[in-house]
Amino acid sequence: MKLFVATLVLFMFLLVPAGAQEVIKELSGSETVSVGPITVPDNWEIQWETKGQYLQILMNSADSVPLGYAVEQLGPGKGVSKQEKGGDYILDINVSGEWKVKIVKSK
Repeated sequence: MKLFVATLVLFMFLLVPAGAQEVIKELSGSETVSVGPITVPDNWEIQWETKGQYLQILMNSADSVPLGYAVEQLGPGKGVSKQEKGGDYILDINVSGEWKVKIVKSK
């Protein structure tokens, strides 16, 4: 029985990738959209990718006060925008073309 439990624990450990991130929200599309409010913890990040001509992500407070751009990308590309302060945010995603955004808790 002990061997079975040890084997099971080892198997479960191998199934969970090292450095796995906690995904808070995944979004994608090809049009401009406003999302939120999204509740995020301290030390979070926006992982993004676009195939279009531009991608801008404007962060707003939960009561729609603009806080600045978290992402400004001209042309196709991808990247990460790290954010320190958690809270409730509305994200205005302005795009031209296909895009993907993943909100995750930073490691």
